[in-house]
Amino acid sequence: LPAIVVIRGNYVRPYDGDLAGSAFATGFVVDAQRGIILTNRHVVSTGPIRAEATFLNKEEVELFPIYRDPVHDFGFFRFDTKAIKFMEITAIPLVPDAAHVGTEIRVVGNDAGEKLSILAGVLARLDRNSPHYATDSYNDFNTFYYSAASNTSGGSSGSPVLNVDGQAIALNAGGSEKAASSFYLPLHRVVSALEKLQRQEHVSRGTERVVWKHETYDELKKLGLRQDTEQRMRQHPDKEHPQRSGLLIVDQIIPGGPVEGLLDVGDILLEVDGICCTTFVDLEAALDNAVAEGRKVTYTVERSGQDLEFTVPVEDLHAITPSVFLEAGQAVLHPLSLMQARNGNLRLDAGVYVAFSGFVLDAAGLCQHTVITRIGATPTPTIEAMEAALSALPDGATTTIRYFNIGDQYNDQVAMMRVNHRWFPMRFWSRNDTTGLWDVRRCAAPPPTPPPVPSAVKFLLNRPGVANGIIPSICKVTVNVVHAVDGIHGRHFIGAGLVVDADQGLVVTDRNTIVSSLGDIQVSFAASVDAPAHVVYLHPVHNFAVIQYDIRRFEPGYIKTASLCPEPLSVGDDLTFVGLCRTNTDTCVSQEVHVSEISCINISQASVPRFRAMNEEIAKFDQVINKSLGGVFVDQRGRVRSLWACYSFYSWGDDKNHESFHAMGMDLVCDILDSMIQTSEGTGNGAHQPVFPLPVPVPTMEKLVGDGVNGSSSSTPWQAQCWPRCRSLDLGFKRLALSTARTNMKLPVEWVEKLQACHEGRSQVLSVTQRLHGSPTAAVVNEGDLLLAVDGTPVSTFRDVEVAVAEKPCVKLTLLRDEQVVTVEAPTSGLDGIGTSRLLIWGGLLLQDPYRSVREMGEGASEIYCSLYLFGSPAYFYGVKAMRYITAINDLPVNTLDDVKKTIAGISDGEAVKVKAVDLQGQAVSHTLKMDYLFWPTCEMFRHPQCVNEWRLESFGDVAVKSPA
Repeated sequence: LPAIVVIRGNYVRPYDGDLAGSAFATGFVVDAQRGIILTNRHVVSTGPIRAEATFLNKEEVELFPIYRDPVHDFGFFRFDTKAIKFMEITAIPLVPDAAHVGTEIRVVGNDAGEKLSILAGVLARLDRNSPHYATDSYNDFNTFYYSAASNTSGGSSGSPVLNVDGQAIALNAGGSEKAASSFYLPLHRVVSALEKLQRQEHVSRGTERVVWKHETYDELKKLGLRQDTEQRMRQHPDKEHPQRSGLLIVDQIIPGGPVEGLLDVGDILLEVDGICCTTFVDLEAALDNAVAEGRKVTYTVERSGQDLEFTVPVEDLHAITPSVFLEAGQAVLHPLSLMQARNGNLRLDAGVYVAFSGFVLDAAGLCQHTVITRIGATPTPTIEAMEAALSALPDGATTTIRYFNIGDQYNDQVAMMRVNHRWFPMRFWSRNDTTGLWDVRRCAAPPPTPPPVPSAVKFLLNRPGVANGIIPSICKVTVNVVHAVDGIHGRHFIGAGLVVDADQGLVVTDRNTIVSSLGDIQVSFAASVDAPAHVVYLHPVHNFAVIQYDIRRFEPGYIKTASLCPEPLSVGDDLTFVGLCRTNTDTCVSQEVHVSEISCINISQASVPRFRAMNEEIAKFDQVINKSLGGVFVDQRGRVRSLWACYSFYSWGDDKNHESFHAMGMDLVCDILDSMIQTSEGTGNGAHQPVFPLPVPVPTMEKLVGDGVNGSSSSTPWQAQCWPRCRSLDLGFKRLALSTARTNMKLPVEWVEKLQACHEGRSQVLSVTQRLHGSPTAAVVNEGDLLLAVDGTPVSTFRDVEVAVAEKPCVKLTLLRDEQVVTVEAPTSGLDGIGTSRLLIWGGLLLQDPYRSVREMGEGASEIYCSLYLFGSPAYFYGVKAMRYITAINDLPVNTLDDVKKTIAGISDGEAVKVKAVDLQGQAVSHTLKMDYLFWPTCEMFRHPQCVNEWRLESFGDVAVKSPA
């Protein structure tokens, strides 16, 4: 037992069919002097890994991979023996020839996370063909497996299979999900590799790209095996030798190998280099020796009763096993491996394998387990060709990408890709088995982005009446999110937008399309011309955002500014709906509608706090609106009266996100646009001076007196120079019938009459349902209060409140509380509309200022909110959760993102860090994690400080990475 360790591995990047993440496994010491641990190949991994082992006395050591077999399921870690100070390191001897049918065994390992468990069994078979686990990832081949009913499970991978003498006779590798069978790898090739590693020699591995299979003689006779061959082969003296029950046949020839066109499937192997060869051990020994000596081998096979001989070269198996990868656009790309070539029956030069699609390729529609064959007009048979092709493209360039899915190689697919170098610089990684780490270099800088070329847009005006007049103002808006900050529930969003200022390129759309400013936004007109866009304004409360597209991409005169009408909708209004067709975005749909009801939106908070529209009235219609991506409602004069906006809400019943469309009045939008467009106008005669991008001030850290908590975060306060200048009570309301308030809450009669007089046909009062914790108003207003008046003026609708507050820094509220009418003085807060403008990525944690939806859950423990963790990062590996406030690092209190930057500045790579966090319910937890600056350097994303409205990436310099001892 002292030689057996629990391995905890963190797979920092997806690689060769495996995803990033962490897992438990088992290993055991096979060389106590050199500190060598044996475990499975799928534990060591062919990709980058960070691992540590826990010994029996709970001492932990860092592990460094030194070898993983290209084919078979075994590999070795190395550890510093000096790091174990309180126990003697022992090794388990490897005795591969001690395995026999009927041998009693014990499988000792970390079974299903139960630390060290001991499972008993009896070896039942020694000649089982390799188990098949999946069609898209690693599967062993060209070896026998042992089997027994020991019922091993997750975590026991790499456990030693011990006999009664405590000797390892096999290596536990996997098991059946439908039975108690467990599969063990024989140790013959393990011993051979270990001996060479101990002598510091290269482990030679040869291949012909052939998958061999052991078949019984009855099956071989069906393939044409001669009787005299069977009689001769069955005469082996060892009764347990596989030769007595069958021979090896060619099961698969992977294209492009040395034997292609020579050997054929179904060929029966008799000899290699004139020596009888009937087992995988003999075959691989011959190939390994041949590649080490640089010579060919001669196969003697029987095909349809005829003996045939072929002399062929042997390939170096290590040379065709990927040991590099390219990071581009957040994707992980590497050469096609022999495993994936076997899965898809592919040549190794068929293209470059997509281990992880990342931001750019995911937006293009590619997924993991695809092969890219061409970027634009450039073929990409190798990873070097892929690097050159991507490096030649400037940031923001669009090009085609040709690819196929493994398993469907004869059907190429073509997608459109938009290059992103500014957020994801290209890096090339190479495995270094000497250090156990990966070496990295930055790729060549891309060429500069050329200036845009304007294009004409031709709209299809095929709708009746006033609909044609608004079609040149409708566009499609597509958003691909970089990081799921602010509780965002998806990665890709699409909707319709309305051009409200064609000179400046301003477009209004809903906030279920523009979920964050941190993303790649594209605007498309008539499905003919695309243009990049960026966020100008995100309304913190209402369901709309303002974006600006690149006006330089379009010839003037084609795109029209919509005529807006701020008059609220009323029951009985007759309107025309014009929306963007969901399936054919080059056309619009239209229909006549009649307003039947004015209702309101009521969206509960999601399990993960995210934006939700509140304090909004919506219109309902007699007709069912045509399915679309969104659109507008126009009156008979062609004026836009309402947006057909998409609302997102979370259902606690089925734990799913849902969407629905509603008609939102333009009066909310016009309040913002009036001040925005006026601010962007030129001087003199007031004519527009087109500017791209519009300068939207990014807030500084200086708080303004009397501003309190803004709509986005307290560490990015609203400023006087920001536009539009809007203020809010930071309260959520719901409508309550006056009859209910009068009967159940004892609302005085005089206030009933005042509220009824506010709006004809509106017998309602507003009840407070939500406070923004930490805001000035939250200190003087409670949930359940009825709002009667603002500064003495009765209010009964959401719009009444907004108009009454306007730009006032402080107002007097008349409330009904506990059956008593009271008056309180409530400071208001500024709404800057900037949203999240800063993101700190540390140890795989995405740290940001607490956004409005989080503050609605309760007053935060700090100004540092963890919105997400990244898979494969130290945060994920050590169990640091999202949706928590960070309050201390290494026992030093931190309250802002700048505090975090100062505190972590002195933390070195590999150093253990203590992090204290508080969840949304106020429960404190403590975590420890080790920094990994090689794969997870600290970086910051922020909107440009000189008012250029885009996000920038900044890493914190070159960090010294610790090398293994």
